[in-house]
Amino acid sequence: MMSSNRGDYASASEWLSALRQDEAWLSQQHRLQASKPTDTSIHEDDALRRIGKGETFEFWEIYAHQVEPVVTEVWEIAELSLPKLKIQAIGMLSMEWIEREQKCVIENRKEIVARLKPIFFNEEEEANNFLSDILHMKATEITDRVNQLVRARKISEMSRKRDLWTVLHEYGLYDKSESNWNSQIV
Repeated sequence: MMSSNRGDYASASEWLSALRQDEAWLSQQHRLQASKPTDTSIHEDDALRRIGKGETFEFWEIYAHQVEPVVTEVWEIAELSLPKLKIQAIGMLSMEWIEREQKCVIENRKEIVARLKPIFFNEEEEANNFLSDILHMKATEITDRVNQLVRARKISEMSRKRDLWTVLHEYGLYDKSESNWNSQIV
């Protein structure tokens, strides 16, 4: 647990470095990493609630969601206790994490759709729709959806097994084994 005494830290930057190693942040980070894409809005609401609507939030906006300069600015606010700043900083670190993850998904999305497109008879819109659908599905729901799309002739019968499993598995969209996939795809 971190000290709540400003005198124990040489600077705001040192305090923030300590927070990044603190159990409270590590626990929150683990919670974020273990969550599903459908939980993102809940985590965003929680993070914004923690940041609050005072000076910290205003600096958060001014500094375009950069944690370090915000902490440096609010560090000197005497009435802001370190436990309160810790909660606000965990909110900012959470938002930073969420925004970085969303950027990765957007960047990877084009790549994933490009890899899925040949499996969907080069229909980019079908590949894109499929990707949107499965982001919120469990493994069995994904295989059910694939079987449905094969029957509807939206997915190539020749690509429905290894080709499709490989793409989904490489991007962490389907975490079960290839043999499990093959037993579910008819």
